Amino acid sequence: MNTTVAESILQQFKDPWGSIEQESLEILQKLIRIDTQNYGEDGSETIAAKYIKELLENAGVECSDILEHKPGRGNLVARIRGEDSGLGPILLSAHLDTVHAPKENWEQEGWKHDPFGAVIDQEDGCLYGRGTVDMKNMAAMSVSVLLFIKRNNIKLKRDLVFAAVADEERHGSKYGAKYLVQNYPDLVEADIVLTELGAFSNHIDGKEYFPIQFAEKGAFLVKITSRGPGGHGSVYHKDNPVKAISEVCIALNSKKLPHRLTDATRHTISEISKLLSWPKALVFRQMISPIMEPYLMDYLLTEEQANVFGPMLHNMANTTIVQAGDQVNQIPSTASVIVDCRVLPGVTEEELVADLKGVIGAENFELQKPGGSPKLEMEILQKAEGFAQDPNDPAVADAIQRLGSIITRRSGGSPIVSYLLIGRTDQAQYICHPKRKPVCLGFSPVRVPSSIKFSSLFHGVNERIPVDGFKWGLGVLAESVLELCSASL
Repeated sequence: MNTTVAESILQQFKDPWGSIEQESLEILQKLIRIDTQNYGEDGSETIAAKYIKELLENAGVECSDILEHKPGRGNLVARIRGEDSGLGPILLSAHLDTVHAPKENWEQEGWKHDPFGAVIDQEDGCLYGRGTVDMKNMAAMSVSVLLFIKRNNIKLKRDLVFAAVADEERHGSKYGAKYLVQNYPDLVEADIVLTELGAFSNHIDGKEYFPIQFAEKGAFLVKITSRGPGGHGSVYHKDNPVKAISEVCIALNSKKLPHRLTDATRHTISEISKLLSWPKALVFRQMISPIMEPYLMDYLLTEEQANVFGPMLHNMANTTIVQAGDQVNQIPSTASVIVDCRVLPGVTEEELVADLKGVIGAENFELQKPGGSPKLEMEILQKAEGFAQDPNDPAVADAIQRLGSIITRRSGGSPIVSYLLIGRTDQAQYICHPKRKPVCLGFSPVRVPSSIKFSSLFHGVNERIPVDGFKWGLGVLAESVLELCSASL
C-alpha cells in the first residue's frame, strides 16, 4: 500500500510521538478533574474552556473569546488557518459537559475509582472518570492535534477548526453547539464535521469493526397527564389519576412501538451483514422483516446486540419522570409521566403520536362522554428531529472512505461500517448550519477490547477508556485531520 502524505508526516515524528501521547493523556486527566456536570440550566463548562484556551493560545493557536449564552456555560472555537481560503474548513467538535456522577461515597454507587480523580487502573490499564468516553477524550485529542500541527509548522490547505462546546447532555445544545450555529455561524462553518459517536471498535461474530455514524435518531419529550377529582385518602377513588398513569407506564414498558424500516436502518443492517459468515448474514438481514425481527431479538442476538440494533427498527418511548401528589393522605387531582422518545429520522410528530396512542390505547385520549374530558392528555414538550445523510452521496462517501482507510490500516485490517446512531449528538445542530450544510460524521476514534461493553460506558458507572486505546485514537485522529486538510511540511 502506498504511503500517504499524512502518514509520511506522522512517520517523521515517530520518535517524539510518545511524548505527544503522554501530553494528550495528561490533558484528558486534567479535563476529567474539572467538574462539568450538566445540571440543566446551570453548568461550569467555562472552567474547562478557559483551560483549553490557555493551552492553545500559549502555542500560538488563534482562539475566540469564551462564548457564553449564560454565565458558566462557556464555548470556545479555535482555528488554524489553511493556505486555500476557497476550501471549506474541517471542524472537530467535543462537548465539555458530562452527565452526573457522585463526588462523595462513590464506592457505594459501584465506582472502582473516584469519577473525578482521573485514576489509571494498574490492573486493566484504563483511565477512569466521568467524561472519559463521553466525550472529553475527543476534546483532549483535538487539542493535541492542533498543538502538534502548530508547534511543528505543518501547513494545511484548508482551515482546521476545533469547537469545545457546552450543554450537549441536557438542553439540546441550547447553550452549546446550537447557540454557536445560531449566533456565531461564521466560526463553525465547515465542509466536514467530526464529533461523536463513531470510530470506536465494536465486535460481532468474533470480528472487530469500526462504525462511522452518518445518521441519528431525533429526541422528543412527551408529557402524558391524567386528571381526576382528587379527594381524601380514606375512601375509594375509581378515577385516581395515579392509576391511569401507572397503566400508561406499564403499557409503554411492556410493548414496543411499531416496527418501522427506514433507509438508514436498511443500509446499516446491510453493512453489518457483510461482516457475518453464511448463514448468519442471511438470518441477520431478516431483521428488516416485522415478522422475523421479534424472534431474532429475543432468541438469536445477545442482549447488547439487541440493544444496539432493536432501536434502529422502532421509535423508542421510555418513561422517565412520574409526578403526582405531594400529600400522603390526599388523592391527587393530576398525575403525569414524562416520556423520552427517540424517533427514527424522517418520522413526523403525527406518526410518533399515533405510535404512542396505538400502544397506550387511542380511546383513552378521546372524550368519554359529552361535556367531559378524556382520560389522558398528551403534550409535546420538546421536539428535535433526527437526520440521515445519503451514504452514497459523493461527498459523504468520499469522507467515509478516506477516514475508513486510515482506521483499517491502523487497526491491522478491521473494516468500517457506516451506521445509524440510536442516540443524539451535536451533529444535529451543525447539519442545520444556515450558510453551509456540512458532511457530519460520528468520528471520535478509540480502540477497546471485546471484553469491554463500550456502549455501557456512556453515562454508566465506571466510565473508563483504555489508555492504549486512547493513544491509538489520537494517532488515527491526527492522521485523519492531516489527510482531510491536505497537510504538508
